[in-house]
Amino acid sequence: MSSGSNSEPPRSRPPRRPVMRVASDPLGSARALAPVIREAAPAIERDRRVPLDLIDALRDAGLFHMLIPRALGGAEVDPVLAAQVVEEIAAADASTGWVVMLAMQSNAFAGFMDEPSALEVWGNGGIIAGTARPIGRAVAVESPEEHGYLVSGRWPFASGSSHADWFLAECMVYDGDVLRQDAQGNDVSRMLLVPREDVTILDTWNTTGLRGTASNDFTVDGVYVPHARGLSMQTLEPRQTWALYSTPPIAFVNHGSHALGVARASLEAAVELISQKRGWGDVPLREVPRMQAIVAEATAEIEAARAFLYGAARELWTAATSDGATPVQRSRARLAASHAMTASLRVVDSLHRALGTTAIVSGTTLDRCFRDLHTASAHVMVGPLTYEAAGRVELGLDAAFPLF
Repeated sequence: MSSGSNSEPPRSRPPRRPVMRVASDPLGSARALAPVIREAAPAIERDRRVPLDLIDALRDAGLFHMLIPRALGGAEVDPVLAAQVVEEIAAADASTGWVVMLAMQSNAFAGFMDEPSALEVWGNGGIIAGTARPIGRAVAVESPEEHGYLVSGRWPFASGSSHADWFLAECMVYDGDVLRQDAQGNDVSRMLLVPREDVTILDTWNTTGLRGTASNDFTVDGVYVPHARGLSMQTLEPRQTWALYSTPPIAFVNHGSHALGVARASLEAAVELISQKRGWGDVPLREVPRMQAIVAEATAEIEAARAFLYGAARELWTAATSDGATPVQRSRARLAASHAMTASLRVVDSLHRALGTTAIVSGTTLDRCFRDLHTASAHVMVGPLTYEAAGRVELGLDAAFPLF
């Protein structure tokens, strides 16, 4: 990541929507938009952002707000279906799939805020960017008229910063210069939502892959935010009764479905190249046994990982909406998401290596998928720590890892 400039890169703010768009057929909408997204993919990578007309199309289809509860005007889309939507979009372009996925996860915070504050942020179709890291500073402001904080700090990895309306700024809470502590002696933090006009975006997102996500740093300098426009990540007490809020592991299934979408795209691109190219001795590559085996193995990897991912997710969601999920059901959904990432990396790596110099040409689908997926795999929620946590659960121990 570069050191960054001191001002927001040129970008007009997306128009506010008068109402939240509700997805009536999210999977159908994703498939209908896929050709448009695929055509835009090279420009998305080049410009390091998803164009606003495409953001508008995704927002109009309701794909950013699938996980908003009905009580707040949302569609309450089945989270397993929402994950399949992410897969379809990621298969067209990994960066676009990523910003939809992260916005959906952030939108789930709506269920932890009071209704007026949640509607202020999401009621007009607001899109969220930000980072769940308590590295900012929130100085308490208490008076008969005000109950809130003066927020300052700098946060990295705000995916979708080029089009977001609101930014999540997690802070440590201070009373003057003294760090606040709760009754148990723990330092107190709070996630606060800051409107775009009060944020400075730093042009820092220069990366190996997922270049179009605009996951830039942002800063806030002494902005007042009311207490109600936020939530405590330490307690996360839901105000909505939808099962999503008692089952946080279901939200991370999206990371696995995103990875599968990128793996699908790489396999489709490889099959097309293998069908067209000829190898040594002018033999068509599609007739070379080694290529046939690689394609078969890649297909099996994707299908097996998809079956585990959606099977574990469906079992978890069914349990969550009936008698309640067990620790193993919760853990296996997280494990399946990490496994989908691992399997997808094997697919992309094997295809990239098999096609040799063809795959290393900048701008090709295989090159982009290889870089995008390796970048996505760096996310902690599908990293090695989730395997360790899932293994602990299988052995009858606590996960000792967040959101299991």
